[in-house]
Amino acid sequence: MVSTIERYRQRTGRYPQKVLADKIYRNRVNLQYCKEHGIHMSGPKLDRPFAQGAEQKKQNYIDECNRIEVERKFSLAKRKCGLGLIMTKLEGIIGHSSAMSIVVLNLRKLGAILLRFLHFPWREVCAAEMMALFS
Repeated sequence: MVSTIERYRQRTGRYPQKVLADKIYRNRVNLQYCKEHGIHMSGPKLDRPFAQGAEQKKQNYIDECNRIEVERKFSLAKRKCGLGLIMTKLEGIIGHSSAMSIVVLNLRKLGAILLRFLHFPWREVCAAEMMALFS
């Protein structure tokens, strides 16, 4: 996780404000790194459970909703865009295959947006067919 955050800093020139990570990444090393660099890491504390205030519960709920949204997009990419079908072993080919799956995912979203905003007379007739292609 530290290397991913450092790559983000190299690309953007700053550290992220927030990291939405699974529980497996909430270890002492990663928590200390995030604390040193002022990064909010989602999830519960490592110590014993404690009574949370209303503000902390609300923040945990928001973080979990954001993390679930990201996981849902990965699931969609695996099911509908071929990301789950990648069987290659070479690093370069894996990168290209993954990138193509993400491009297809973005094209699906763009197609859905275009269908929503285009108001052609034939839209009502073939909207169901077009949406079936994009879902």
